[in-house]
Amino acid sequence: MSQPRQNHTKQRVNINRRLQKSGHRYAFPRFSIPECFGFFSVNAQQEFEDNANGASYLCLPPVDSFPMDLKAGYERVIRKKEQSGVKDLENLLKYIYNHQQLLTLSEPSKSLSLRADFVCCRGVLRMLLCMPYETRDAFYVRATRLNGTIYIAKVVTEKQRQENLNSTEHAKAMCSWGFKFEQYMLSTAPNTLPDTSLPVNEGEEFSAMFRCSLNGIRLMYGAEMDGIISKEPVNFNEPHELRNLQFVELKTGPFEPNDRQNRSFDYCKSRNWWSQSFLVGINTIMVGLRDNDGLCHDIDKRDVSQLARNKPWSPAAMFVFLEQLLQEIKKTLESIDNPHIVVEYEFLPHSDSVFSRVLDSPDVQIIPDWYRTLMKGET
Repeated sequence: MSQPRQNHTKQRVNINRRLQKSGHRYAFPRFSIPECFGFFSVNAQQEFEDNANGASYLCLPPVDSFPMDLKAGYERVIRKKEQSGVKDLENLLKYIYNHQQLLTLSEPSKSLSLRADFVCCRGVLRMLLCMPYETRDAFYVRATRLNGTIYIAKVVTEKQRQENLNSTEHAKAMCSWGFKFEQYMLSTAPNTLPDTSLPVNEGEEFSAMFRCSLNGIRLMYGAEMDGIISKEPVNFNEPHELRNLQFVELKTGPFEPNDRQNRSFDYCKSRNWWSQSFLVGINTIMVGLRDNDGLCHDIDKRDVSQLARNKPWSPAAMFVFLEQLLQEIKKTLESIDNPHIVVEYEFLPHSDSVFSRVLDSPDVQIIPDWYRTLMKGET
């Protein structure tokens, strides 16, 4: 990736990442229940589809199926192509393009606006929520404002790209074990056993669209969903059914965790799992307990509401930080008031600060031209 031209030097954002260090007990900000209002799929070729073809239903495996071999068919795995955060955001914009009832006409300009203050992927919100406690990895996002809405996309750094390229075969295998566990647990129809003989395609996805508000900040985001808990087929075109869908999250974890793994779960993995699920109203996480040879010996049902109990992190502090950060981003982009300007936010490990820089090079844009044309009211 070429280095974008900068027209502003790096500046410190007026927010403290480590606000929880003060020892203050924060009240949880007003956060409305996330509402599912739409969906889309990503097919085997990693192409956007405006349908529910990728949806799956939870189907618990028979007791006599344990241990389940998560290595089965590994040699035929179809891996997901590397994809940027901008591409992930673009799928959300394709959904909006196909569902223009979400847009409002502004007079007399004839331009269109979206009834949301921020649009992004759930993964971006999860990472921002966890920033008060992140000490290992750098994280970058880019934001731009168009017709009153701010769009945010994650930036994949060169270091992250190289780490992905150079990951060990064992690391790739463990990642694939998670996808194989999903294949054992999910079926294309309710009350139907899955076909685990098929090659696992790690690029196929089913995503749901959500909206909610955080202390009056209107959020719209898409999230890849693992499975649906339902004994009957879902009518995805019925808004009432969409709003009441019960999703499940699937994870894998060690069958007999050691002290280091337990500590890692308490300090890091538990907050990632909690924030990921909380943002989309998931109550249940099904964890496949596997050994180091890729054999799943049991399934542990986790209650999301219990994940935050007696942990060294605070959900309230995380949401207070997110609200403060979004307010600062909003203030900055409103003052710039230029839909072709991108502001990059930098979160460095072991730093209490957030830094930003203003970019104006064409190659840093996160909104495609066809979406700009739509919002101008020209389509």
